[in-house]
Amino acid sequence: MAKRKKPAKVQKRAKPQRGKSATRGKARRSKTARGQAKKRTVAKAKPAPVKKAARRTKQPVVAPAVETTVIDVIEQPAPGVITVTEIEETEVRKAS
Repeated sequence: MAKRKKPAKVQKRAKPQRGKSATRGKARRSKTARGQAKKRTVAKAKPAPVKKAARRTKQPVVAPAVETTVIDVIEQPAPGVITVTEIEETEVRKAS
C-alpha cells in the first residue's frame, strides 16, 4: 500500500518583543549537563623526557708508528782487516 504524503508545515511569524530589549536571554544548557553526570578526568601518564644523544668527541689523529732499527756489525776476519756492515730496517705499524 502506498504511503500518504505529509502536509507541508507552515512557517509561523515571529512574535514582536515587548519592551524587554535590554534584558538578555539565558544561555542554553548543553544536553550533557542536563541528562548525564559530568565525566571525570582520568589521570594520563606523563611521557618520559627524551634524552638527547651525547655528541662524540673526535679522537686526535694518531700517526702510524715508524720504528727504525740500525745495526752496525764490526768484524775482524783477519788481523789488520776490519769489515763494517750496516743494516737498517724500518717497520711501519698501523695506528690502533
